[in-house]
Amino acid sequence: MVMLSGIGARKPPPFLSSSSFSSSSSSKRSRAIRRLPSLPRPPVAPPAPHPAGRRRRKKAPARLWMRMDRWGRCEVFMSDRAFVAERSGVHARDLRVVGPLLSRCPSILAREKAMVINLEFIRAIVTADEVLLLEPLAQEVIPFIDKLRRHFPLKSVEVDVGATQVGNVDGKHAKTDAECELPFEFQVLELALEAVCLSFHSSLSDLNRHAIWVLDELAKNVSTSNLERVRSLKSNLTALLAGVHKVRDEVEHLLDHNENMAQLHLSRKQIKSPQDEALLVSSALNCKFPSKTNMDTRNSVINQATGIAVVAPLDDDVGDLEMLLESYFMQLDGIRNRIMMVRGYIVDTEDYINIQLDNQRNGLIQLHLILIIVSFGISMNTLIAASFAINVPNNGDYKKFVGPFWPFVGGTSSFCLLVIVVLLGYAWRNRLLGS
Repeated sequence: MVMLSGIGARKPPPFLSSSSFSSSSSSKRSRAIRRLPSLPRPPVAPPAPHPAGRRRRKKAPARLWMRMDRWGRCEVFMSDRAFVAERSGVHARDLRVVGPLLSRCPSILAREKAMVINLEFIRAIVTADEVLLLEPLAQEVIPFIDKLRRHFPLKSVEVDVGATQVGNVDGKHAKTDAECELPFEFQVLELALEAVCLSFHSSLSDLNRHAIWVLDELAKNVSTSNLERVRSLKSNLTALLAGVHKVRDEVEHLLDHNENMAQLHLSRKQIKSPQDEALLVSSALNCKFPSKTNMDTRNSVINQATGIAVVAPLDDDVGDLEMLLESYFMQLDGIRNRIMMVRGYIVDTEDYINIQLDNQRNGLIQLHLILIIVSFGISMNTLIAASFAINVPNNGDYKKFVGPFWPFVGGTSSFCLLVIVVLLGYAWRNRLLGS
């Protein structure tokens, strides 16, 4: 009955004895144990680690950008890399060029729909109609933005469309002032190069003024503080020269490859429909050129404002860009030559200081030689006196000295003095003393 009370509170029916009930209950419990074995609960498996190559990448932080189109409309917004790549048509890996890791590696890259510019502090993506500028609120970027606003004043699209017209007068092609100017992307590139050259020029002017004062102070007084100023000046000049060299090499690389310069002309690439291509072909065939009867469609440009085809040889556009790059290449080369001149001034001052130090070192060597000669004469006299001092009789009583003592002392001292004079005369005759 104790077992039944432990299992449940119900009593067995009267027709069952306690022994039969206990046996039946034990058999049921054994069957239940056989049917439902008590297995241990499996432990919870830890989350599987992600493979090294499939780790979730952190989302790129949003950065500050400024957008300005060819009509002067401007806006500043926060955006991540994906949105900028989608808007400009540039691959995400090309945006690494304007990232923080490659910010000190100047480059001008031509892509299908955009131009990626990374020149010192100017990091921008230029399309045929707009420019996306990174970090527009930086102190060194603000003058470049002012140049963009002055160069592209705010105007309406309708005014720009009406200003660009193409007409045929007496069978000849006529162009307006809007067509004669450089394309939008070339103008932005020109402003970027101009801003970089002005920055280099101002930095060099400041270093030049500082170098004049530092070198004058060093020539007057060779001290640790003045030497530290010269070291800092040389470090700044080296950094400036490295930046000028990088931009100059990038411009030279573009000048050496005509294909890259042709790819920078984004306005020619904007052909959005087969109707534009047909209009290009028809306009190319209708134009009269003295030596060209078959014009390739690549030698024509569609004006995006009006949708009118303008025929222009490919060499003319490349030639305009080449002259633009050559002018700034010459400016960069001139800045590099000025930096080398300032470094030449520093080297000349260092040579002058080294000559002064060598002169002082020679004076010290001469003084050391004189002291050696005098010490040699005195040591000879001391040796003679010490040699004869062991023969002093009567326990050092000088009153009982016998012999010419003072004449002997005077003779030995005169002989030592004569040796000193002879050695000094020999050094003077052989230009070991004096200048």
